[in-house]
Amino acid sequence: PLPSPSEGKFHNAEALSTIQSHPELFVVSTPINVNRFEALLSSHPNQPFVQSVCWGLHGGFWPYADTHYGEWPLTWDNSQCPVCSEDEANFLQAQVQKEVDVGRYSLAFGPNLLPGMYSMPIHAVPKPGSAKFRLVTDHSAGQFTLNQMISKNDIAGVTLDNVQDLGNTL
Repeated sequence: PLPSPSEGKFHNAEALSTIQSHPELFVVSTPINVNRFEALLSSHPNQPFVQSVCWGLHGGFWPYADTHYGEWPLTWDNSQCPVCSEDEANFLQAQVQKEVDVGRYSLAFGPNLLPGMYSMPIHAVPKPGSAKFRLVTDHSAGQFTLNQMISKNDIAGVTLDNVQDLGNTL
């Protein structure tokens, strides 16, 4: 099964308080009908794995993450990234609004991150052979990155990029 969050994850009282006082910012959203998915896998031979995946789809995934509580800053804002053009700025603003509208980004809550939050930079990357852009979030840029919270040894051989990979793993 996928690992559950370690007990140490629950020692960060500041982050837990942020989650409890602002549940609207931490909605778990998936296009998967999790109850139907779970029913379809009811006879799967590896029920502990199925249950761990369904638990993650209901409540959010955080296997393998080591938040370095007590070692890293409580909050880290690495979102400031200069844009090269007005077109990029307009694209980013419009794309962020689209992400909010479909529930993948939370609504704005003020100019500062809340305790326990980390923010990674986003970029507008030109699509090949086009004047259009695609949105990219860089989870490896700078210090204290989200990707640095996951040991490469813990995920060796596992692809965590999309639902198709999840299906193949099942």
